[in-house]
Amino acid sequence: MSQSPDTLIDAIGTASPTNHAIATTLRALVRSAAPMAEETVKYGGLYYAGARPFCGIFAYAAHVTLEFTRGAELDDPAGLLRGGGQYRRHLRFTSPDQIDAAVVSAYVTQAAALA
Repeated sequence: MSQSPDTLIDAIGTASPTNHAIATTLRALVRSAAPMAEETVKYGGLYYAGARPFCGIFAYAAHVTLEFTRGAELDDPAGLLRGGGQYRRHLRFTSPDQIDAAVVSAYVTQAAALA
C-alpha cells in the first residue's frame, strides 16, 4: 500500500518540527504555483507531475530540498540552484525563514512549464 502525501508530511513532523515547517511551506507553494500538478509519494518524498514529473520535496535529517527534474534548464539569475548533474538541480533549506515565496514560486512555475 502506498503512503499518502498527508501521512508523509505527518512523518516528517514526527522526525523534525523544523523540517515539517519547511516541507509544508514548500508544499503550499508548489500547489499554488502549479495547481494542475498531481501530488504523489515517490522515492521517499512528495513528487509532482503534470504531463511529466517536474519537482519533488525531500526531507533529510538536517535539511529539506526542493528538487527539479529538469533543473539544469531553469533560469537561475541569483545562482541559488545546487547540483552539477546533467539534468537535476535543487534548492536546499535548513530553516523555514530561508524560503522566499516569490523566488520559490518562480522556480516551480518554470519547472512546471517544462513538464
